[in-house]
Amino acid sequence: MNRVGKKQRERARKQRRAERKAAGTPTAKANVTAPVLGAAAVRIDPVLSWHIARTLPRMGTRALKALEESQVDWYLPRTSEVVVRRGRRVVRSTPLLMRTVFIGVRDADHLAEARSQAGVAEIVSHPEPEDGPEGNIESLVMRPARLDPAELQNFVDAIAKGEVAQPLGIKEGQSVIVRDGPFASFPAIVEAILPNDRLRVALSIFGRTSPVMLDIAQVTII
Repeated sequence: MNRVGKKQRERARKQRRAERKAAGTPTAKANVTAPVLGAAAVRIDPVLSWHIARTLPRMGTRALKALEESQVDWYLPRTSEVVVRRGRRVVRSTPLLMRTVFIGVRDADHLAEARSQAGVAEIVSHPEPEDGPEGNIESLVMRPARLDPAELQNFVDAIAKGEVAQPLGIKEGQSVIVRDGPFASFPAIVEAILPNDRLRVALSIFGRTSPVMLDIAQVTII
C-alpha cells in the first residue's frame, strides 16, 4: 500500500513538473540563476512624493506592515547571495541598506501619518532656508528630503540588473579544491561562473592545466 502511494505521488510530481514546463513557469533551480527578487517589476509611481524613512532596530518588518496598512507605497532594496550548505545551493536575501526604506506618499499629511507608524524612527531630512519676511536674518530649518522619482526609478532598475545571485565566496580567479568525482583532491582555479550551478575551472593534472566543468557543490575554497 505504501509503495503504491509513493509511486502515485511521484507520478503526480512528474506531471506537475511537466505542466509547469509546458506553461513556461521556471523551476526552482532556474529561479536561483535568474534575478531572484524580480526587482525589475518594481515601478516607482511618479505622482507620489518619495522620501527616505529609517526604521527602528529589529522592527523593519513591523514598520513595512504598518506602512502598507496606511496605504504608503514602499520600496526596500535588497541584495541576494548564494550559500552552498551541505552540497545544496541556497539563496539568501538581505536588505541592501541598513534600516532604510523608500516611501511614496500623497501629501504632507500622508507623510506625517507614515512617520507616526510603529517601527518608523524618522524621515531623513536636510536643512533648507526658512521662508520669512524680507530683511529678516536667514535661518535654516530641517525639512524631509524629497527624492526625484525618475532618479529613484533608475536606482531600482540598476538594482534589478545586478540582482542575479552569485555563489558566496566563489569568484573568478578563486583557488579551489575538488571535493568529489574523478578529480577529487585536485587543485583548480575558477575561470568562469556559469548558469545552473556550474563552474569552469582550470584543473592542474600532472603538471598541465586543463579546463573542466564542475558543479558548485563539487569544490571547496582553499
